[in-house]
Amino acid sequence: MSLNPLLPFIMAGDPSLEALPGLLSEAKALGLEAIELGLPHSDPIADGPVLQAAAHRAIARGATPLRVLESLAGLTDSPDIILFTYLNPLFQIGVERLKALLLPTPVKALLVVDLPFGEEPGFESELHSAGYPMVPLLAPTTSLDRASRILSDRPDPGPSAPFAQRFAYVVARLGVTGTGQDTDLGPVSRRVAELKARSERPLAVGFGLSDPRSLASIRGLGATPVIGSALVQELSDGRSLREALASRMSDGA
Repeated sequence: MSLNPLLPFIMAGDPSLEALPGLLSEAKALGLEAIELGLPHSDPIADGPVLQAAAHRAIARGATPLRVLESLAGLTDSPDIILFTYLNPLFQIGVERLKALLLPTPVKALLVVDLPFGEEPGFESELHSAGYPMVPLLAPTTSLDRASRILSDRPDPGPSAPFAQRFAYVVARLGVTGTGQDTDLGPVSRRVAELKARSERPLAVGFGLSDPRSLASIRGLGATPVIGSALVQELSDGRSLREALASRMSDGA
């Protein structure tokens, strides 16, 4: 199995919803298999200041959850999308309407940051049965036994399934997203090794990664690095996706 080289995060509606199809097309042209797409939320708890600001800009420009999902309908020139969101917007839509909205989109999985494992089994089961599994989220404080239970109950569908539906997200450090603090890769390196000893599923590592060296370090562990805040900031500053990712797509860049 080839390693997915990078998992970027972008915020839907920033700089605009009209720009989103072009960003996704550019991501696919870069050879990206999957991308995280943030659903703007007014009260985030895991997002640091850069992503909070991007979400608030998107909301101010009219990027409601419904409009975001409607803007994805019919898109084929896009990587597989992992919808990065919070639980309340999904509850407000309702599971039946949500499934109908997701059906014509490139969304393959959901990463619901504030949904504790096992908290809404019926809601999660309905989405899983419809083809939208929840990405397992493993924090530094998640014990190995609990991590094994989460990986078992949110199972890997196997090598024939897309990366977006297979990977588990390993949080590199406590706190919120962002690059304003150094991330000690020692603990997450040990965590990745421990998880790989227990599971063959792909792993992605995020929170605080941005420079080519840290991304290469994660790849060296056999995992996929996630880049979010640094990318969102550079897109906000007017750089193209290709420019922002040019030095980050591979270790030889």
